[in-house]
Amino acid sequence: MRQRTADSGQRATAFLVSAVCCLLSAVSIACSKKEPPVPPPPTPDQIRAAHIAEAPDDSAERKNLLNIARGAAVVSRTAEVTLENSALRAIDGDLRSDWMSPPGDPVQTLTFSLGARSRIDEIGASSAPPASAKNIRYESSLDGKTFTPLATQTLNQAWGDQLIAVRPPVEASYIRVSTLDRYHTFVDLRSVVAHGAEVAPPQPRSISGCWSINTFPAAIVEGGGSAYGWFDQGERMWLNGGFDGRVWRFVFTRGPQIGLIAFSMSPDNKHMSGLKWFEDADPKKLSDSLFGERQKCTIPPPKFEVDVLRTFLERHLWAPLYGFRFDDSNQLVPAQSTFAIRELARLIRDVAPRPVRLVSRELRGADAKSDLAVSRARIESLRAELQRQKIDVSRVTFVAAGRENYHTAVWSEIMRTMQSGIEMDIPGRR
Repeated sequence: MRQRTADSGQRATAFLVSAVCCLLSAVSIACSKKEPPVPPPPTPDQIRAAHIAEAPDDSAERKNLLNIARGAAVVSRTAEVTLENSALRAIDGDLRSDWMSPPGDPVQTLTFSLGARSRIDEIGASSAPPASAKNIRYESSLDGKTFTPLATQTLNQAWGDQLIAVRPPVEASYIRVSTLDRYHTFVDLRSVVAHGAEVAPPQPRSISGCWSINTFPAAIVEGGGSAYGWFDQGERMWLNGGFDGRVWRFVFTRGPQIGLIAFSMSPDNKHMSGLKWFEDADPKKLSDSLFGERQKCTIPPPKFEVDVLRTFLERHLWAPLYGFRFDDSNQLVPAQSTFAIRELARLIRDVAPRPVRLVSRELRGADAKSDLAVSRARIESLRAELQRQKIDVSRVTFVAAGRENYHTAVWSEIMRTMQSGIEMDIPGRR
């Protein structure tokens, strides 16, 4: 009896030992299997390729005088269903975006300013067939106050621009569009289109001053060819940028957020329209529209409390330098770039001892060859001026990139505008 008990105990012990060994073996095998490696962040090429095939052909839209990239702006609008479908979407040059009326409320009026006084010989719109506008009235004005009937159009429920001739052609600085009725519940305008030619240069504009942007206070100062300021929408947003002759381009930081903003203004300097992107000027990262109305200043000019460019650079690996101005020969205009030159010298010093690159891009020309020539002329002109001012560029590599290796897919001219110019990056961190 005792022998059987002892045998049973031995067998139980052997079983337990065997089970433990098996368990340890399994654990050993599991532990020997390496965790799958964390994939590296996508490269700029991969980001572009992720949706570049979706990009619509905006070649027709690039001829549209009512395009924010040319300086067109929203002066007034009566309503929209959301700020993501605002009147600005009808002049943003993006064929995928649209203005939409509130449901059941088709009678609306949108007033736009042109970037410069222009001769209009065709007017029209494009719409989405499921929610097409039906009858539209167009009016023109030179002063933004007195409007003259231009044309009335019945849109077909079809894709693409639908244009009617303006005979004789009419000179205008403002275009007013009224949607009179509908086919369905919503009224949709993908683009309001004006063809013709500018007959005068853009009138002088200044963004300096105090603003109400989407009802929130903002203040911006221009100086030395650059602009900086803030916009209070809950947590303060800080801006640093410059004017390219048509639009103001800004880098912004707001707490953990970083991104880009493009503003255009009406000729009377009273109305401002803005597109905001998080991180890059990427069609997938576009936020709500910004609308500014000039206000009387009751506060002192803003003082920087955040290093916008350095913050953007360290978080995003590169930073656009929108304060540089170049003439028609793509030569730097030092007198209009003084602040940007000082900021660049500071950034080069602040990131020491790391090397940096200054990259010149241009995406808006007729072809890659011409864009490369433009970017090369600009970067060489910038290099010469930095050397003339005895700024230490021993750690700087100067790159003329043309339209190569830009950051993300572009669907519109304003996206090309935001990715054209001079930028600074830190090699080896991508």
